[in-house]
Amino acid sequence: MVLLTKSKYLNGLQCQRLLWFADRKQLPEITLSDEHKFAQGHAFEEYVKKLYPDAVDLNGLDFKENFDKTKELVEQKKKIFEAGFMSNNLFVRSDLIIPSGDGWDLYEIKSTTEIKPQHIPDLAFQKYVIEKAGLKINKCFVIFINKEYVKNGEIKPSELIKQEEVTEKVSMIDDIEKNSQIFITVIQKESPPEISICMQCNKPYECPLKKECWSILPENNVLHLTNWRVYWKLLDEGIQDLNDIPEGTKLTAKDGIIIESVKNDKPYCSKEQIKHFLSQLHYPLYHFDFETFDTAVPLFDKSKPYQKIPFQYSLHIEQEDGSTEHKEFLAGGSNDPRPALLEQMKSDLEGEGDIVVFNKSFEISVMKKLAEDFPDHDEWLQKAIGRVVDLADVFRNFYYYNPSQKGSYSIKKVLPAIAGKSYSELEINNGGDASMMYFYSHIEHKLDNKKDIRQNLRKYCCLDTEGMILILSKLKELA
Repeated sequence: MVLLTKSKYLNGLQCQRLLWFADRKQLPEITLSDEHKFAQGHAFEEYVKKLYPDAVDLNGLDFKENFDKTKELVEQKKKIFEAGFMSNNLFVRSDLIIPSGDGWDLYEIKSTTEIKPQHIPDLAFQKYVIEKAGLKINKCFVIFINKEYVKNGEIKPSELIKQEEVTEKVSMIDDIEKNSQIFITVIQKESPPEISICMQCNKPYECPLKKECWSILPENNVLHLTNWRVYWKLLDEGIQDLNDIPEGTKLTAKDGIIIESVKNDKPYCSKEQIKHFLSQLHYPLYHFDFETFDTAVPLFDKSKPYQKIPFQYSLHIEQEDGSTEHKEFLAGGSNDPRPALLEQMKSDLEGEGDIVVFNKSFEISVMKKLAEDFPDHDEWLQKAIGRVVDLADVFRNFYYYNPSQKGSYSIKKVLPAIAGKSYSELEINNGGDASMMYFYSHIEHKLDNKKDIRQNLRKYCCLDTEGMILILSKLKELA
């Protein structure tokens, strides 16, 4: 029997090809980061349930048990978590329904800090199916996280949780029946529909099929351009290769550099701009990089939902004569890593030289939150913030561009492009993996190889700051 669930319906809204593969359970294996996102949702739901201790939770029941128990509890007018409803080929399990007058109120629990556009069709599909199944829905609500909540002792569910009525927005959606028929037809097809690459590949979430679907693009494709309006227009016109962009296409200066660099098959370099950037540096240089993790429900006092909690940093101190010294911090246990990190960081960053980072908005935002949460450290943190210099500016402003960067100025692309040094050989080779490996080995204790993970974390974070020294050295040669 073809069954269109809520998750599949939402898949279909984003991409019918995604729906086809999701129905057959043929999507790529989920990552540790994906599991972490799901875990944050479950953790938040547990606190919502504390606000409704008289509600019956049907989580964990199989399809038939859930369906039968829902019928029984609806007749008894009970509040229900995970109530199941079916109408023809449509099925939903709703996060929470509560009896209200002559009908029911419907609640969707989201571990986000605001209501998002995709939450409305989610509720609309549920409302449609539940009403087809015979219940009347009076009001619709989204329950979400209060982003201003600060943990101080035990979590207080009533303060952590916010809710907002969205009945009017839900009632404006009138295409559920039409979409459902289309999506059921898609599921029944013997082969997946062919869908053009478009903005929906990233909205409302990055599609798990994106890597596969986008692999058909030429090596130097128009998605490397910086102006998204231009590259989506070009794709709509069937133009994929940068070399095929028509003469007269209106381009930004940066996009002009990308195209020129690809056509000439060599890097673009503005020696004058690079020389000016280098002349502004004040030695010794403190090459610095944080690693952080975050959770929906704050774990530590003096922290908020989804706050970036620094657990590691790497620091390379470079003298003007080229000599370097490496220092590092990696928290050891499951306690709040910030107090110990701050104490060592204050000592390690002592001095007057520039603190060089790659993409300063991240490091500065972490420092500002540390200053806010630990006011005893505010004065020196503010001075440190004033010393920050962003090495990414050279590449963000296209003083240098190599075609191998593929339109990106991230250090993962810049370092191999300019210095020939890659992250690919490392066991941990990106910030997302570093965050998850630390969290599930040190905080949640679900990974056993803690010793190996610590060694790999050190190697990864060290390369971030060592990489900045290598990049600067190459820039000096170019200038």
